[in-house]
Order: sequence, then C-alpha cells, then structure tokens
Amino acid sequence: MEATNGKKEMIVLRIYSVLMLIYSVFDILTVILPRFQIVTIKWNIDPINNFFAFTGISLYSTPINMIVGYGLLRRRFWARYGVIAAMLTFPVQILTQFLWWGAQSLKDYALVIQFLFVILTLLYFSRRPVKALFGETRSFRFISWHGLLVVLIILISFSWIIFALYWKVHAAWRFGYPFFINRPQVVTLEIPKSSEVLEKYRKIELLNVSLLVPREFGIRRLDRIEGKNQKWLVSLQNQGVSTKAYINFRSDSIYDDLLTDETFRKMLGSSSKFNFEKYILTNNWNPRLVVIRSLISPKGEAFETKEIHRNDLKGFLKEWQKGDALFREFSAYNREDTQSIAGIITSIKGYLDEHDVITILSSIEFLKPEDASKSEDHYRNGLKFYKKGDVLQTQVEFANAYCLSPENPDYIFMFAKSLLLKDPKNYDHAKNLLNNVLRLKPDHKDARKLLKEVESNLPKPPKSK
Repeated sequence: MEATNGKKEMIVLRIYSVLMLIYSVFDILTVILPRFQIVTIKWNIDPINNFFAFTGISLYSTPINMIVGYGLLRRRFWARYGVIAAMLTFPVQILTQFLWWGAQSLKDYALVIQFLFVILTLLYFSRRPVKALFGETRSFRFISWHGLLVVLIILISFSWIIFALYWKVHAAWRFGYPFFINRPQVVTLEIPKSSEVLEKYRKIELLNVSLLVPREFGIRRLDRIEGKNQKWLVSLQNQGVSTKAYINFRSDSIYDDLLTDETFRKMLGSSSKFNFEKYILTNNWNPRLVVIRSLISPKGEAFETKEIHRNDLKGFLKEWQKGDALFREFSAYNREDTQSIAGIITSIKGYLDEHDVITILSSIEFLKPEDASKSEDHYRNGLKFYKKGDVLQTQVEFANAYCLSPENPDYIFMFAKSLLLKDPKNYDHAKNLLNNVLRLKPDHKDARKLLKEVESNLPKPPKSK
C-alpha cells in the first residue's frame, strides 16, 4: 500500500515539476524574448495563462520556476521548501494586484480557484509520503544556499510593492507630486432651468451632445481627429476683438487610446471609461500612472479634482489657475457609459466664474447619434439661420452637416464661410477647409473666390534677406 501511495505521489510530483518548467519556457517565449524583439510571433496566451494562474504556478517568477522545477524533478529536499515559500506569498500577490490595479481587477471566481490550488499544494507537500520522496534526512536551515532561495522567493513577492514605494518617494522628491492623492470632492449637478440662465446662455446641439454656451460665443474651428473611429474636436470662443474665453470639447474620452493598451485592458477587465478615469486620477500605487498623470496634468500647477454627478451623467472636473487665466478641464459620461465627451473651459479671471462652469456642465445632455442621411437637414437649417443672421446657429448647423458628411464639398464650403461671420475670424482654419473643398471639387468657383479673399487677409510671410 505504501509503495502504491509513493508511486502516486511520484507521478503527481513529476507532473507538477514538468508544468513549472514548461511555464518557465512559455514565459520566456511569450514575454521575455518579445520584449527584446527576439521573437515577434503573435501568441494567443490568455487560455494558457489562465490555466497556470488557476493552478497557482504563476505565483513563481521565471528564474524561480526553473530552479524549483529542476529541484522537484531531481527530488532535492530544499525544493519542497521553495514550493511552500512560493505558495505562502499568495496573499502578497493579491495585495500587490489590489494596490496596482484596484478592486475591479480581482475576480472572485479566480481568487477562489487560486486559493484552493494553493491550499491543495501546501497540503500535498506537507504529507509524510512526499517528505519521504525528498529524503528528509537533514533539517532545513535558513543560513544555507537553500535557505537563501526561500528568502529570495519571499523578497521577490514584495518586489512590486517596494518598486511602487520607491517611485512614490522619487516622484514626490524629484517632481513634487503628492505622496498620496486626495479623493475627488463629489459635486451633484442639476439641470439649469431659471430664466436668468436662459437669457445669458443658448443651447446648441453639436457632436451628439447638447449643452448651454454663453450667447456671445461662436465656433472658432472644427477638426477631425485621426484614428480608426471618426472623432471630432470643436472650439468655441467669445465674439469680439479681444479673446476672453474658449470652450473646447471632443466627441470621445481622452483615455480611449489608453484603453486599447493590452495590459490596462486585461487588468481592468470590463471596467467602464468612468471607472478607468477615476482609477487614473486616484490610484496611489501603480508607477505607470505617474507617467500618465504627468502627461494629462497641468505641468507645475496645483489643481483640484471634483467628481461630478447627475441622474443620467457622471464625470470629472479639474481646476487650476495660471496667472490671470483659469482652466477647467472636464469629462462627462452618460449613465450607461456608452457616450462621452471631454474638454476644457479657459477664461480670463472674472469672465466665466465657477457658477458659469457648473451651469455649462450641468446642461450637458447626450443625444442619439445621427446618420449621414440627416446631414441634408442640417444643411438646409443652416441656410435658414444664415438668412436670419443667427451666426452661432448657422455655424452649428453647417458643422453638424460637415460632421455627418465630411467629404461633401458644399457642406465644408458653407461651414468655412460661416466661420468668417464673426470676429475674430480664423482665417487659417477657413483656408484649410477651402483647400479641402478644392481637393474634392477643383471647379468649385465660390470656394476659389473665397480662398483668395481669405489669403489676402492672412499675415504676409517675412521676406528672406
């Protein structure tokens, strides 16, 4: 009976050790070598990674996998202690994942399966028949080479926490970043309804969103953002000789590109864009976010973050000041997290106050996306408002027609023409739009005539000596 049990234990031990060695080779081929561009094959590694994660073998690092796996295969008694040490680091691994990626990265079913395999592994390597296989004729000592291996395994399990702590200290000392980021203040928004608000602002519908803007504002420019999906960036500005404020917003989230990052996508799973932005703005431990926040944050300026909520809307507002200029960067998501916009409100001090900013953000409503068939309707509405002399609504309607049919030369021409109805006139942007019209329709006489007028108003380049 004992011989039979010993044979079963030997089979399990061989399988376990071979799996460890296979995983170390797999890790080298799919992670280490591609990092140095030695191997460029695209691997579908998710199912294999899940298998090794559920069995607890992924708790080892590649060098430990090779050393302990070899030791188990040769039945070296220190290898058994190496396995036990690695399994006991399981709580540290979970803590590290929680600190780096947040609670949303911890999947309940995966944790339960991993925990069960860790317990089974510990029970298996603690059994007397297994001890006999390793020939436990001498006692384990920490002050030895095999003791060093156990200590190394434990230290490696804390390495990512130590690395994160180092980066926090370094970023705080070198760049002045806060050691711990405060949680955003929660602000509840209400849709503005008072007659005073309606007198000072007017509602526009643009880029699948409706919002209030000050009555004296007009569109300064509208640009297509290059990428797989058609995204747009619009800039509005007060009319008049002196520039007092801008409102810029885009028809997507500023974090869309980051969500395509494989590491972020895997660790955050199906997390919403709102939760992803909150993770970026509030996580204290992931060193990668130090770099990301340095790119999206105002350099050298202290700013305050607020979390904004309404029944059907949520998002964030960052505020800071530089000289006499006030900056309010915002993002907004619908409740289902299927639509989003992001933007910034810039104004000189005393022109747009806190109440104005909250009013604009409170008025944001997401509209049902339109298709290209609606572009003709917007074009006709633009012509009606053009005849009435309503500059802003003319620009909005032609801008919508342009967004829905960006290759229609007549829509582009009328939008370019509408930009010249206000002061200050953006001749540079109008010139680019008219050149695009002539690219699509070289015999467009009105566009060619208007382009000459625009070019005559552009500043002349300095003459070369």
